[in-house]
Amino acid sequence: MKAAIFDLDGTLVDSAPDITHAVNRMLADRGAPAQEVSFIETLVGEGARALVAKLHRALDLPAEDVDRDTRIYLDYYAARPVAESRLYADAATALPALRAAGIRLGVCTNKPQALAEQVLDRLGLLAHLSAVVGADTTPHVKPDPRPLLHTLDALGAAPGEAVYVGDTGIDLACARAAGVPCRIVDWGTGRAVPVEDSTRLARFGDLLPASVPAA
Repeated sequence: MKAAIFDLDGTLVDSAPDITHAVNRMLADRGAPAQEVSFIETLVGEGARALVAKLHRALDLPAEDVDRDTRIYLDYYAARPVAESRLYADAATALPALRAAGIRLGVCTNKPQALAEQVLDRLGLLAHLSAVVGADTTPHVKPDPRPLLHTLDALGAAPGEAVYVGDTGIDLACARAAGVPCRIVDWGTGRAVPVEDSTRLARFGDLLPASVPAA
């Protein structure tokens, strides 16, 4: 394995509380009721606009307001991106160990690239990554395989030389379409993805070569 690529929200980072805070500020502006983190978490994965569009359908809000409310939501989120967000599992120790083992690391996410880099930087992971591909890096978003293939190109790895780690069926479909082996994390929304036990990932250190002890 030459490269390991990770989804961001729900995989490396539990960002649902901060996403929910931004969503609820947007909803408050329009007099709509605040939502629970557990509900907003189910809407995450296809990007900011898709999240807001799903929310509008669920709350019976006007569809023509989706683009405006997406911009408002992203402004609120960018102003407070990591107040409550935290790293999942052993990300803080495993990613440096993977990099030290010679594995090139990247993130492929449906979050806007600048916002993704801000979150990764604030949580101490950005320095270990050689590529970050966000929703606006290419004209496409997951589950389209092209963002993942773009990440592979940036890392200089072929599909069969990498692994993609995610937490949703969107990540799984993207990896399969790109011909990249996929692992689904065994926490959060990842537990609901129907995959074989061999596809589940209990900790990021399990990606290390057998010759390198996990931290």
